[in-house]
Amino acid sequence: MSAPDTLLALLARVPLFAGLPERDLAALANLTRVNHFEREALVFGQGAPCDRVWLLRAGEIKIVHQDLDGREVILEVISPGEVLGGAVLFMETHPAAAKAMTAAETVSFSSEAYARLLHEHPDLARKLIRMLGGRLHSLMGLQILAGERVERRMAHILLKLADRVGRADPDGVLITIPLSRQDLADMAGTTLETAIRTISRFRAQGWLETRRGGFVLITALAALRQQAEPD
Repeated sequence: MSAPDTLLALLARVPLFAGLPERDLAALANLTRVNHFEREALVFGQGAPCDRVWLLRAGEIKIVHQDLDGREVILEVISPGEVLGGAVLFMETHPAAAKAMTAAETVSFSSEAYARLLHEHPDLARKLIRMLGGRLHSLMGLQILAGERVERRMAHILLKLADRVGRADPDGVLITIPLSRQDLADMAGTTLETAIRTISRFRAQGWLETRRGGFVLITALAALRQQAEPD
């Protein structure tokens, strides 16, 4: 199978493009670039020009904002089939960086091709709005939790990851991406030391287990949900 045919099959499997005519997918495939990134590799930097729309084909990518003091906060985790980058909203520069959490594969195309696609296919625009609305709702939830106890924030983060990238396991729900303690600290907006203490406390209470490679198994979803509730 030639490269354009491979890209056509790839784009056709992406939920965002489901229902697009094959001729339009073929035209887009001819303009699409495929990239592979190792874990922690930079996909695009904060403040870089928004000249391409990125779509995650495989793996997981984290959206990271760096404060003026150098502290990094993980704003969102992007899963396969989702778009990312400021060009989705026609921004001039990326408001945050994108880094691979695992080995990842992306497809991307120019902002001009993206604008044409939205103009020609209003249904695609509606799908994007729903997708971005869900992401905005998630970010608003994190903002609301900003002043809460770190235990509640950490429980919320773990539940969110279980919902997005969790897999049923005989002993609970396994979060299928490796997470360092620094990742969890950056997601919860706390220090590394506090994140370590909080995860150790959750483990001692029997709410989760940590497995080799940085994987977390949630063994008590109900207890975590209770912890995530307002005091």
